Amino acid sequence: MRNFSELSEREVLALAIGNEEEDNRIYNDLVERMREDYPSTAKVFAEMAAEETEHRHKLLELYREKFGEHIPLIRRQDVRGFLHRKPVW
Repeated sequence: MRNFSELSEREVLALAIGNEEEDNRIYNDLVERMREDYPSTAKVFAEMAAEETEHRHKLLELYREKFGEHIPLIRRQDVRGFLHRKPVW
């Protein structure tokens, strides 16, 4: 486990890309759970998921410009002191 301050710029961007993807998936899971009983709330979460996708695409574009195609695997749980979320379920 590493401190956030020890990460390179490449690793910070990779972490941000992974977080945006994870957030998108969380929101889409909530959409699926709420769609039938709470359609207006599901719509809000769907919009949030779409926003996370947009963020991820922008970060991917920046990453590719600076570092190329290979994105190292680094996750929240790999970084000491990083915000840890409890699963929705």
